[in-house]
Amino acid sequence: MRPARAAAVAAALLALAAPAAAGEMAFVTSQEAESVSIVDLDAMIVRKTIPVGGKPAGIAVSADGRRAYVSRPEAKAISVIDTEAGTVLREIEVGGGPLGIAVHPSGAPVYVADWYSHSLLVVDPETGAVAARFETGQSPSGVAVSADGRVIVTADRDSDQVSFIDAASGSAIARIRVGARPFGVSFSPDGTRVYAADVGSDDVTVIDAARHTVLGRVPVGSHPYAAAETRGRVFVTDQYGGTVTVFDAATRERVGQIETGEYPEGIDVSADGRYLYVANWFDNTLVKIDAETLALVGSVEVPDGPRAFGEFIAASSDPGK
Repeated sequence: MRPARAAAVAAALLALAAPAAAGEMAFVTSQEAESVSIVDLDAMIVRKTIPVGGKPAGIAVSADGRRAYVSRPEAKAISVIDTEAGTVLREIEVGGGPLGIAVHPSGAPVYVADWYSHSLLVVDPETGAVAARFETGQSPSGVAVSADGRVIVTADRDSDQVSFIDAASGSAIARIRVGARPFGVSFSPDGTRVYAADVGSDDVTVIDAARHTVLGRVPVGSHPYAAAETRGRVFVTDQYGGTVTVFDAATRERVGQIETGEYPEGIDVSADGRYLYVANWFDNTLVKIDAETLALVGSVEVPDGPRAFGEFIAASSDPGK
């Protein structure tokens, strides 16, 4: 064998022998089981389960994938998870009723919706200090942050509104009337729109993120919980319908409806936008949906009562091992 070819073959064999880097991981809060599961989304298997007390609900993974932040309503606290080690680094008492949670694109601060005090807590994840409280409407639930970190939006459930908040000053930029009892809230990938899942009126309110005007309200299934956009389509979990409703992001026309399992709640999108992942509260599963074909292409069992309310997907080299 010629030396050049021998070297090429040796390099190929070494590449085959090297361990493959793990892909994206999901951090799924299971409220009834009081745990967070680390799910390998390529293999669709649970790599590790972390005990987290206080009925964990909300989840936010940092942009760099190194930390996951979990809201624990009954403990009146949040937990900070090291995603690579799969361990709880610290617990931070915040009081009130923490539910929705999001993290600034830079990695700090962490924003926590306090259901009881009707405010958004600004938390330093390193010191554990609550640095500020921003006023929201009644019973804030979902929280999302713009890609540039300048704007925070909250779904103020009992005020039937979405608040746009200046991240630097904490002042309200706008309060937008939406449908009944908005719960989940999210930005479109390009940041031009905000989606509010109106659990009480069975629709999604689409808001122009720059002009703060309502572009329309789209009928979906029964009791929508959260929405996520990818590849020009918006996917909405319908709790009571056991479905995900899909509509076109540009025309707002319905594309289809997917049966996913009983009582779907949290939804998030893979980094490449190809797949969506949905947590089914009553079925105790996390399912995988192909965004192009709208087919279910994977499922994994997780502990009792998965909610995964927030952005729960992270890229990691080898989490939980």
